Amino acid sequence: MKKLILILTAVLMLAGCATQTPQATPTPETTPEATTTPESTAKTDSFTGPTVDSITSASIVQEAYIQDYTPAGFTDSDKEKALFVIGDPRHNSVLWDMARTAMKHMEEQGMEVEMRDLYTMNFNPVLSAADFYYAKDGQGEPSADIKKEQDLVSQADHLIFVYPNWHDSEITIVKGYKEKVFAKKFAYQDGANGLEGLLKDKSYFTIMNCGYLGGGRGYIGDGVGIEDEKWDTYMNAFKVFDDDTSAFWGTTNYGRFVNDRTPGNESENYGEEIEQLRSDLNAFLDKVYFN
Repeated sequence: MKKLILILTAVLMLAGCATQTPQATPTPETTPEATTTPESTAKTDSFTGPTVDSITSASIVQEAYIQDYTPAGFTDSDKEKALFVIGDPRHNSVLWDMARTAMKHMEEQGMEVEMRDLYTMNFNPVLSAADFYYAKDGQGEPSADIKKEQDLVSQADHLIFVYPNWHDSEITIVKGYKEKVFAKKFAYQDGANGLEGLLKDKSYFTIMNCGYLGGGRGYIGDGVGIEDEKWDTYMNAFKVFDDDTSAFWGTTNYGRFVNDRTPGNESENYGEEIEQLRSDLNAFLDKVYFN
C-alpha cells in the first residue's frame, strides 16, 4: 500500500511541474554607459581629430592650394646633399605638401636635394628569402636596384624620411626601404666592441604627419597647450627609436618635425592655415640645418 501511495505522489508532482509556466528571468540593461577618455575630455579646436575626404581617411590639400615641386637631384658638386625618402601614394596629401615645402626650402638654402618617391618607384618593401642574408649578414651582393639606392645614400649628407604615422611607426614601404637598403656591411658592421655604424658624418631626420598625439607641431617641447605632457611622451618615445637607429648606422639624429595640427579638409581658412604649416616647417628646418 505504501508503495502505491508513493508512486501516485510522484506522478502528481511531475504533472504539476509540467503545467507550470516558467517566469522570465530579468536581464541586466544591455546599453553600455557612456565613458570618457582623456582624449574626449581634452580641449580641442578645428585642427583636432580626423579629417576625411570622399575617398579615404586622409588630410588632403584643397585643390587651389596644391603645390607642385620636383627637386633637381644630386650632381658632382661639393654642395651639401639631402636625400628625401617619401612613403605616401597620395600626392595631394598634406604630408606630400610638407615634403615639397621642405625640399624647396633646402634647395633655396643652397643644398642639393634628391627625391625617392617610393610608391611611384614601385619599390618592393618585402625582404625576400633570397635577400634576407644580404640584408641581415652582408652575405653576397646587393641587387641592382638596392645598389642604386645605396649609392644615393653614400652621396647624401642628410637622410630625411617622410611618411605618415601608422601604428606609431613608419609606413611599411619606408620600413622595408630601411631594412633592404641599410644592410650589414653597408650601414654597419661587426666591430671590436659590437656593431659599428658606417654612415658617419650623415644626419638622420624625420618629417611625419599624424593624427592626434596631444596637440603639437615640431618636436619635444612643441605642444600647443592641449595635452602637452602626452605630446612630449610621444616625442620622447620617437627619440628613443631614432637615437637607436642612428647609433646602429653611425648617423647623427637630428630629431623630427611632427605635425598633428592639420587644417581641416573643408576649412574656410585653409589657405592661411596651410601657409602657416609651411612657414612653421621652414622655420624648424632653419633651426636644425641652417643655424
